[in-house]
Amino acid sequence: MKWILVALFAVLAATTMVCGMANAKVAGECANCHTMHNSQDGAPMALSGAAWESGGFLNGTAASSPNASLLVADCIGCHSSASSQTIISAGSSDIPIVYNHVPPTDPLAGGNFYWVAQGDDTKGHNVYGISGQDSNIGLDEGAPGHDGISCGGPGSCHSTLAAPPDDGAGPGSTGNWNRGGCQGCHVFTYHHVDNAAYRFLKGHGSGTLPPNIDVVHRENISVYTDYVTGVEDSDWEQTVSTADHNWYKGSTEEYFGDAFFNGLRVQHTVTAFCAGCHWGFHGPTGIDPITPSLGMGPMGGPWVRHPVDIALPTTGEFATYANDPIANYSVETPIGWVTLPTDSSGTGAAGPVVMCLSCHRPHGSDQPDLMRFDYGTMLAGEDGSGGCFNCHTAK
Repeated sequence: MKWILVALFAVLAATTMVCGMANAKVAGECANCHTMHNSQDGAPMALSGAAWESGGFLNGTAASSPNASLLVADCIGCHSSASSQTIISAGSSDIPIVYNHVPPTDPLAGGNFYWVAQGDDTKGHNVYGISGQDSNIGLDEGAPGHDGISCGGPGSCHSTLAAPPDDGAGPGSTGNWNRGGCQGCHVFTYHHVDNAAYRFLKGHGSGTLPPNIDVVHRENISVYTDYVTGVEDSDWEQTVSTADHNWYKGSTEEYFGDAFFNGLRVQHTVTAFCAGCHWGFHGPTGIDPITPSLGMGPMGGPWVRHPVDIALPTTGEFATYANDPIANYSVETPIGWVTLPTDSSGTGAAGPVVMCLSCHRPHGSDQPDLMRFDYGTMLAGEDGSGGCFNCHTAK
C-alpha cells in the first residue's frame, strides 16, 4: 500500500488538467492537486510559496498547515513560475502562469503580477499573497473609482484585494466572505465542472434571493446571474494575432443605479464586472451615484472620462477600426462585442464596443496604471501609431 501512495503523490509534477474554451475544468488524478492527509513518509505534502519550475515541476516549502480544500498549493502557487515561461507544460497539461518571479516571456491576456510584486504599485492589482496594500492608496480610500455603491467595509474586496480573507462570517464581518486575494475577482473557481462564467469572473450574488447570506451557495449561475461571458483563446493569448485572440462580451446598454438591474446580471460584460469596484471611473462627475442618471452609456455624456461599453463609432477617426473590426482587430487595444461569436474563429461576432480591457490588463503590465501600451508616448499631431491611435486614427 505504501508504494501505491508514493506513486500517487509522485504525479504532482505531472498534472493532467484540460482547459476548455471558456472554462477550466480539470481532468486527471485527484493527487495532481489534492493531498488526502498532508503527510507522506513523515513529511507534509502541502506547499507554501509554491511555483512551477521550467520542465513542469512544482516546488515550494513543505507546509505543516494544510491548504484549504486539501490542495497541495493555493491559487498563487498553482499559477506562479520561478521561470520566465507563462505556460508550463506538466505531463499532458498546460498551466497558465500569471505571476512569474522573473520577467515573463509573452505574458498572457490578463498580463502578469511580476511588476507589481517588484514594488511598483502602479503596475498591477495588489493581491494578497503577491503584494501588499498599494502605497499610493490608503486602505480607507478604497479601490480607485470606488464611490460607495459597492460594499466597502474594511477588508472588502471592493476596497482592496491586498487584505487577507476574512472569517467568512458574512455581513457584519470584514466583508469579503473568505474571498480575498485572487478570489476577490475569481470568486468561484469551477475546476471540476464546466460553467458559463468566463475565467471564473462572477459576482457573489446579492439581494433577497435565497440563500442571501452564505456566499458559497451563490455559485449557481441560473439563480445568481452576475457573471462574465466570453470566448477564450486556446493558449490564453500567449500567441496572439488579429485572427487568434480572446473574444470579450460588450454592451451598449445604459447601466442603471447600482449596475445590478441592467449591469453584470443582464449584460455579462467585462466592464460591468470591473465596475463592481471601479464604478466611479466612468460616470460623470457631480452625479449622485445611486440614481439611474449615473450613466455608463450615452445618457451620461458629455464624457469627462474615457467611455466604456459604448459602440465604437463608424465615422470619422474611428472608421478604420469600426467598419471592419474583425479584419482590423488590434491585439494591443482589443474590443468587446455585443454579440459574441459562436467559436474562436469569430463567426457571428457583431457590435464592436470599447471596454476596460481595451486599455488595461487586469493582472498587471510593465506600464503604469496597468496600461496595455506606453500612454506617455501618445503625441497628437505627430503621425503617431499604436496605442490610442489604433482607434483615434486622425489625432
